[in-house]
This record gives sequence, C-alpha cells and structure tokens, in this order.
Amino acid sequence: MEYDFSKLNAREFEALVASIIEKELDTKVEVFKSGRDGGVDGRFWIGESKEGIIQCKHYLETPYNTLISKLKSEEAVKVKRLNPSKYIFVTSKELSRANKQEIKEIFKPYIHSDSDIYGKEDLNSFLSKRENHDIVQRNFKLWITSTSVLDLIYNNAIKGRSESTIRDIEEKAYKYVITENHNKGLKILEEKNVIILSGEPGIGKTTLADNLALYYLTKGFEFCDIEENISEAESLFREKEKKKILFYCDDFLGSNLYDAINNKKDSHITKFINRVRKDNSKKFILTSRTNILNKACGLSHSFQNGKILDNEFLLKVENLTAFDKAKILYNHIYHSNLNEDFIEEIYKNKRYKEIIKHQNFNPRIIEFITDSTLVEHLHYEDYWKYIIISLNKPEVIWADYFQNQTDDCVRALTFLTVFNKGKIAENTLRNAYNTFLKIHLVNLGDHSDKSFEAVRKLATKSLLNRNQIAENKFEYTLFNPSIADFILGSYSEEIDLICNIIKSLETEVSIDYLQALFLSKKINSSNSDRILEDLFEYFFERKLNDEDWDFLITLSYCDFLNDKFKIRIEQFLNTLINAYYPKGYRLWELLMILLDFEPEIEFKNFKFLYNFIEDVDNEDTLKKLLDFVDRYDVEDENILMQIELLIENYLQNIVDNNDLDIDYKKHVNYSFYPDGYPKQEIDLNGIENEIREILDFYLEEFNVNVLEKSSFDTHKFASNMDIDAMATKFFENYEPDYEQNYNTSFFSGTSSEDDIDALFER
Repeated sequence: MEYDFSKLNAREFEALVASIIEKELDTKVEVFKSGRDGGVDGRFWIGESKEGIIQCKHYLETPYNTLISKLKSEEAVKVKRLNPSKYIFVTSKELSRANKQEIKEIFKPYIHSDSDIYGKEDLNSFLSKRENHDIVQRNFKLWITSTSVLDLIYNNAIKGRSESTIRDIEEKAYKYVITENHNKGLKILEEKNVIILSGEPGIGKTTLADNLALYYLTKGFEFCDIEENISEAESLFREKEKKKILFYCDDFLGSNLYDAINNKKDSHITKFINRVRKDNSKKFILTSRTNILNKACGLSHSFQNGKILDNEFLLKVENLTAFDKAKILYNHIYHSNLNEDFIEEIYKNKRYKEIIKHQNFNPRIIEFITDSTLVEHLHYEDYWKYIIISLNKPEVIWADYFQNQTDDCVRALTFLTVFNKGKIAENTLRNAYNTFLKIHLVNLGDHSDKSFEAVRKLATKSLLNRNQIAENKFEYTLFNPSIADFILGSYSEEIDLICNIIKSLETEVSIDYLQALFLSKKINSSNSDRILEDLFEYFFERKLNDEDWDFLITLSYCDFLNDKFKIRIEQFLNTLINAYYPKGYRLWELLMILLDFEPEIEFKNFKFLYNFIEDVDNEDTLKKLLDFVDRYDVEDENILMQIELLIENYLQNIVDNNDLDIDYKKHVNYSFYPDGYPKQEIDLNGIENEIREILDFYLEEFNVNVLEKSSFDTHKFASNMDIDAMATKFFENYEPDYEQNYNTSFFSGTSSEDDIDALFER
C-alpha cells in the first residue's frame, strides 16, 4: 500500500517515525520538543545505559545529492559528538541499496546495518502490514491519503455533486490541523449524530466539517452532499435504511432562509434532523454563519420547538489556543511553496508570534498571506509589511480581484450593494444598476452582455451572495463583509462616483449609511459638503413634490446645522407640519431637526405627529417624544393617549424579556413534603413589588411631567401584569449553574512560549 508522506509537515513526520521505531524495536521512544535538536529527533535505551538516537529528514522534494551533502557537513558532526550506541536514520525519500550503503558509511560506526536506515519504501512496507494499521489511523493525514482509504472515500461518495465535493475536500486536507475543535466535533457527532458548526466567516467551519466528513468516510459511511433540497436526502435515507450514510450541508440556510421558512420547509428540515438523531447508522454535518442560524431560529417555531440549537457547536477564534494557532500558521507556511526569503521574513525576530497573537487572526487570513501565487509580485523585503496590512486591514484581500479581475459593470453592482449598507433587494438593485449606467461614465469594454441578469451572474459567489427572501424575491449581500472595508478605503475620495451611486439607489438606507460614513470620518468633511450639495440639488424638489417625508428627513438629518442647506430644510419642515396627516417612521430624526429650527418653525397644532408616533418602539425615540411634548406644552389628547399606550407596550416588552433583570430566584421558598420530596413556592407578590420598584427607578430617566400628563401609573401597570405566567416562563427555561469540568486549554488556554518557539525552530 502506498502512503503520501508529502501531506505531512516536518513535525508530523517526526511523530510518525517515533511511533514506527517504538513499535519496531518494542521499546519506549522519547520524543523531544520540536526545534533545534542537536541531531536528536527521538531517543531510546538499549539496556539501562546504552543510548540509541533517531534522526529524521523529511526531504521528500530535496535532491539526493543535497541530502548527502547536508549529512556529511552537519549531521555527521552531531552524531560524533553524541556518540550513541545505536543510530537510526529515517527519510521520506526513496533510497536504493547503494544509497543506504553511502549513508551508512557517513555515520560509521554508529549505524550498524542497512536495516537501521529507513527510506520511503521501508516506511510504506512497515505501515502496510495489518498489525501496524493502528499507527496509520493515529496519523489522520497519512490515513486519509493512503491508496486504500482514498479508494474507499471515492467509492463511498454518492455519484454526481457528492463525488465532486469529496475530491475538493480531500485535495485540501493536507493543510488541516487537528485541534480540540476536531475532537469536540467528533464527540458531538458520536453522541447526537448531528452537528451544526456555526461561527463568523473565516473561522474554519467548512474546513472542520470537511475533515469530520473524511473521518466518517474512512469508517465506511457513504457521503451525500445536500445543496438545497432535503428530499434527495430523505429518498436516500429510505433507499438505504440500514446503510451507514453521512449527510453534509455547507452553508445551511445561507441563501434559502426565507424560502425554507415561508414555504414550511423548516418543519421538513427539523423532521429530517430528528430522524438522523435517532439512527446511529446516519450522521449529519451542517455549517451555518452564526447570524443566519440565529435569525432562522428566531423566525421559525419549528426550529425552536425542534431544539435545532441543541446541535450547535459555535466556533470562535478564542477557542483556539496559542499553540493551535501556531500549528495552523506553521502548516500553511510548510505547504505554501513560498520562496525561502519570504519565509525568513516571518521567522525573523520571531515575527510569527505577532501573527499568532494578532486580534484578526483567523485561518482564512493565514491561508491568504501564505498563498505564494498572491505574493509573487512582491519583493521579499516588502512581504512582512504586506502581512501586517493584511492582518490590520483584511479588506486588502479583495484589492487585486476587484480592481484587476472584474469589469466596470460587476464593480457597479458591488458599489451599489456596499452603499446600501451591504444588503439590497433584487428589484432595487436592478433599477439602481440601470440608472447608474445612464448617469455614470462606465467602460463597457467588450461587446458581451451587460444586462443586469448577465452581470449579476458574474458577480454572484465572487463579490455578492444572492439569497432568496420570499417566493420569487431575492436579496443581495456582500460575499464577505471585508469587501465593504476595501471599497470604502479605496474609493472614499471619488465624489462623483459616490454621488452617482446614491442617486442611483435612491433609498433611505443609502442616505443613512452615507451619514454614518461622514460621522466615522471614512469620508472627510470637505467631501461630505460637496456630496450633500449635489444630493440636495438632485433630490429635494422631486421628493418634496412626492411628499416623501422619510427620505427628506433622512437627507436633512445628514447635516441640518449646515447653513448651506438651512433654507431648503426650513421649507421642507414648514410643508410637513402643515400637511394633511403626513405619515412617516423617522420620528427621532424629525424631532431632532425640529428642536434645532426653533423659532423659525411655528406650530399651529401638532396633528402632524399622529401618524409618526404610531409605531414608536425604542427608548431613545420615546424619551425624545416626551421631551418634545413637554417643551411645547402639547395638550393634544390623542397624542397623550398614544404616549400612554406606547409606554405601556414598551415596558411590557422589556418586562417580558426580563431586560430589567428581575431576580425571580430569590422569590422562591423551598420546603419539603411529608415524604421528603422537595417543593417550591413562588412569592408572586414579592415579584410584583420588585417589578414596581425597578420600574419606578427606571422611569426616573423619562420626562416625569409628560408621564403625569398622560396618566400613566406604574402601580396600575404592574398590577395588570400576569406575574404567574411570567414566573412560570422563567422557571421553565431556568437551568441552575453547574460547575464545568471542561479542558481549559480548549476554551481559552495558553500554550508555552517555548513550545511555539520550538515548533518554528529551523
């Protein structure tokens, strides 16, 4: 049987060799820390006092002459100094009989016979014996790259997409580092049969899922890649009821969240997951971005009732120890094909520690900065600067692709999505794209199709994601959030471009986002004035005629203290407060502007507020409304009645969610039944009194004058609450704190600085 030793890095090869020699000699082999070894990769004892030494050279791609030269100039001197009773030399290179004779001569008299020299063919011969398969299985990467296991893996892939997925997984497995996450994932799958790997982009969800899948394929599980339709998996389940099957779904619900929930597919998915849970011959591995999974569980009663999150395993960078990160970095460097001068830039002054400790460390960035094809245009002296920029500003990952490998039309769709705060409905994007082509100079380049349908297909899955949000309705998001950081960093000085993007979008979201960019200084103040002047000129009269109040409020709020816009904003406000029952949702911004335009604005009445205050549901807006009513001594009964209702609804919501942190536990009295069983009694009056006290304290931050004017009564409000139901709900979900006996190195642990230095020692 053939094994692919090229997939192992130098440290992994040393660990393998130690296992082989230990079993071959039937004696314990001491393995030392990786690093400058003085010619010793392993040590064993012959009798009580005679020392045996093992030396490994993982020189698979090194020419034989170079190996011999190194042995003569460096290793022979070390061996003479060590003066062992026995010396075993192991290399991953193929060695002929003549080669072994030459090596034996170099290390004379320490190598006793040719059998103390192991080449690639000797390692393969040893590992192929059935009694030594335990060593292979302990070396994950070696096991999955053996010819027999590869045949097993490929034969177990369901034909079609599953077969292609498996080949992709296997080809990338050599860079994989087994961390505690891997062991934890296997444990969950063994116990529950289902695991949902969640986390932020770049954390390694798919990589872990891939290698968990490989593990089960080596155990004889067939592989079924589920892309969209759960029905194909169900059919296979029925067809092969007693066969071992691994179901695999990458980016669970990522592009079909709303479709799944709106069309009741969520219950379909829940039933299938529960079916797998109960059948130990089946496994199900899913990945999901944390925000998507949380949103799905928030929207779907089926997911909530089915306790989908019970299968979640959240991946975080904090879960990786410093040594885990070191192994990830080392492995990527080892397999990178980087020029030696580039690698030296990482090793210089132990800079690898800066990478390992960087707050933006994640496996995706490490893969990026060690990709030799992406840095081949650099001089090696600029490489470290490139690494630091990539870590500090991960968005540079997109620079080359965006600026050199796409055209103006694909870039246009990306610009429009970014400036709509990274998310945009398909119809809005289509209209904005068509407008943008008319008002902005675009290089159409060749004669290929530049229609929205053609261009969005080019942009999707490289710069944008297309997600279904309802039947026949789609929404676009950025393929990666760092795309926005790159674009804002690269194009913030392009005033005409920004103006034309906002004009094409014509959305309140884009105006809001623009203001956020002004406030965060991502667009400097001198440019913001010019941009707003252009937008006021373009939008103002048309939006005023259309009575598009929220758009005008949003645009005005960007810089309502600026004298350049004062006359127009005043005109807009006077038109609004005298309009016939105007309706809008941006009450907080409207009140802010109105308060700053006194006394230019004269109120005849306050009926213009009626429709604006219908849906107030946040504390800041509610407080601002109360302050406005107090300042202008508003006596309108309709407004005061609405305020009372708004406050009651708001407080009910925060009490229901226990945002006030009511300590229900302290209102439980424990006693025992005559037979000795414990019982608990809940003091409902005590809970109600605590709620009253906290609410009284909480409402001190609200305008007391208006609260009195609106007849709101805290005690009446508390008396009308269903305290019994609230307490019951709390204790249904309450779980006592138990002492956890977790392995601390998995959650946060620190690794020895010496271990990291030893790993990177050259």
